[in-house]
Amino acid sequence: MARPKDQDQQRAHVTAAARRAIVKHGLAHVRIRDIADAAGMSPGTVTYYYRQLDDLFQQVYEDAADRFHYQRAHAVEQHVDHASKLAAAIDAGLPRGADDELCCLLYEFSPRARRRPDHAALRRSLYDRQAHLYEHLLDAGSDEGAFTLALPATEAARNLVALEDAYGYHITARTSVTPGQARAYLLRYASHTTGVDLTRVTTAQNDSP
Repeated sequence: MARPKDQDQQRAHVTAAARRAIVKHGLAHVRIRDIADAAGMSPGTVTYYYRQLDDLFQQVYEDAADRFHYQRAHAVEQHVDHASKLAAAIDAGLPRGADDELCCLLYEFSPRARRRPDHAALRRSLYDRQAHLYEHLLDAGSDEGAFTLALPATEAARNLVALEDAYGYHITARTSVTPGQARAYLLRYASHTTGVDLTRVTTAQNDSP
């Protein structure tokens, strides 16, 4: 029997292969064989680690959601002033490009939320966590006098998440919106909302290639 550590590594390998297969074939069309081929293993080995395809799909979704909640919160914590924290949250919420794997995955899962209660619950949880993070940043900045909010923090936070979702879709769909344009639009909206010019703020993520 494989040791727990080895099993964890194998499960992570299968999950990574599932991400690649979903991006390549689409969530509606991907099959166990596609995932097995991407992982370089047999279909039986895939089902050994994930007996149900939906269990694997849920793990894939949770990996994607982790980036836009926990990793984003960590990116925010690297900054001290309120404006930089808010700009860092915006930077961490947008796709890095049209081929951003985790963003593409989230958009693959979105249509299922209309028909699957379990997928709807996952989507709702991610949205609520992201909105709560923005609301906390806006309230904290307002409480300390750094922001003068033009809208209630809850409303502004939900708008920011909705704008991210919309622009993120256009980026991954390769329409006329680029990551740089989406960032500029979000920063201008946040600037109007907070009374602070966030377009002049730079973050480590924005400075990186």
